[in-house]
Amino acid sequence: MNTNTKPRVVRLLALAIVALALAGPARAEALKKVIIGHTGDSCEAPVFAAYEKGFFRDEGLDVEMVKGDWNFFKEALAFGRISALQGLVMNYIKPIEQGLDAKFTAGIHRGCIHILSAKGSPIVRASDLKGRRIGVPALGSSPWVFAARVIGEIGGDIKRDVEWKPFPIGELRLALLKGEVDAIAISDPIGEILLSEGVAQSVVNQLTDAPYKDEYCCVAVVSGKLAREDPDAAARITRALLKASLWVEHNPLAAAGLSHRGRYVNASVELNARVLAKLDFVPSVEGARLAARTAAAALKNVGIVAPSTDVSALVERTFVRLPGLDDAWLKGVTVACEDRLSRDEILARPLPSSSTLDAAVAEPGCCAEVEPSPLIADSRTRAR
Repeated sequence: MNTNTKPRVVRLLALAIVALALAGPARAEALKKVIIGHTGDSCEAPVFAAYEKGFFRDEGLDVEMVKGDWNFFKEALAFGRISALQGLVMNYIKPIEQGLDAKFTAGIHRGCIHILSAKGSPIVRASDLKGRRIGVPALGSSPWVFAARVIGEIGGDIKRDVEWKPFPIGELRLALLKGEVDAIAISDPIGEILLSEGVAQSVVNQLTDAPYKDEYCCVAVVSGKLAREDPDAAARITRALLKASLWVEHNPLAAAGLSHRGRYVNASVELNARVLAKLDFVPSVEGARLAARTAAAALKNVGIVAPSTDVSALVERTFVRLPGLDDAWLKGVTVACEDRLSRDEILARPLPSSSTLDAAVAEPGCCAEVEPSPLIADSRTRAR
């Protein structure tokens, strides 16, 4: 009789138990696969941070990052081919009115669009814009929608009281300086570049001027299909983005470096640190609903949203409440403060040489980020 049989069986059973113990939780905690879109804008820093800092993974998500432009993502959302993205409120209200199956779930940040005139121009306030030529990246773009809203707020007609002049983004600066337009509507970081260069002056700033300064310009947007079929996944995505937004608020320099190193954006670390330090990343669930209501009413006022559209009904179609996600939960969220420079210190410094700011960025626990890439759907994806 083999006297070693019993100990061997015991050992095998022990190993089997350990293997099951290790495998069981892995199966139970299998990551949910989701696809997150981005366009490469500076203000999408929370999306990049959620991916790079592990906020998505902490929520049990296996994320694939896909880069594209607005038209690409509008179609992708409509067919449920991407799960979510960070989007401009004013880009989505009209398409949702027309049937786009997408939902706002939370506010991410406030204020990233400017209306600028040339330095020394007599155009210094919103009321000066009536009867002027305004350059925009494209008719229907978010800067155009914002400018149209401003014209409406001063009692103007967007068809009769202003001449819209579309230019490629890279040509708006020259158009302004050559006098081909009287003002331009543009988002950051280009707006910040022109102000920092001293060649432009602010006419309307979405971040600082009433009534826009308290509104969320960018929100978490999920596909309607995901919100209906897997609200838990939609909530996980939103929670990760809210945590990341809070992290960016406390770490604009680190967020700038993270976006730069990940090659998500094309502007310099220095510039994007300034852009992120100026923006208000104050995440809010309720803020998305309020932003949808304010924007829908304002766009109806200028004729972009149809006169027959019921604003309250449109808001109900636009905003969705997700399980376990509200501002009470958000109040309990804390993030690490990693920046070695305060927000005021970042803003007080002129755009420094790369070596100066890179030295601060390279310190342990600190990092650094960046301008819109060409708005072309990018076949490259990132999966983690």
